[in-house]
Amino acid sequence: MQSLRVLVSSGLALLALAAPSAIAATPTGWEAVQALPAHTHVQVRTDALKSDCHVVSVTEDKLTCAEASFARSEIKSVKRIDKTKSTLGGLALGAGVGAGVGVGIGSAINAGDKGSLVHVSGAKASGVGAAVGAVLGAGIGALVGHHTNLFAATVYKR
Repeated sequence: MQSLRVLVSSGLALLALAAPSAIAATPTGWEAVQALPAHTHVQVRTDALKSDCHVVSVTEDKLTCAEASFARSEIKSVKRIDKTKSTLGGLALGAGVGAGVGVGIGSAINAGDKGSLVHVSGAKASGVGAAVGAVLGAGIGALVGHHTNLFAATVYKR
């Protein structure tokens, strides 16, 4: 039970670190796009496509990336991509969900099997289920977080 508390509090701590900071004041509108430093990894959505690119320069009417250029008038949104935050956030969420599912499965599998050679108490089965679920959930969550940009911050929206 102690290890479950440590696991849950560790997951919550990682989630708190991965959450975007709403405290810091940042520019809004197109000025926020112009304030992006060179080589920033962004996701640009236009009327026709969605593209991940690295910022080269931003002018009053154009965003130029290493991969493509976009006129300001065609851009619907620009999001700043942070793969580290998304991966860690997905890992923490996956570990928490996996531990919860593992507790349920561990206690359910062992609930009515008193005559089995491998019968253990419900608490031990729940703990093992939580540990296995947390490990599997953390791996799946990290992969999902890395590929879906869970915590991408919107810099500009038309």
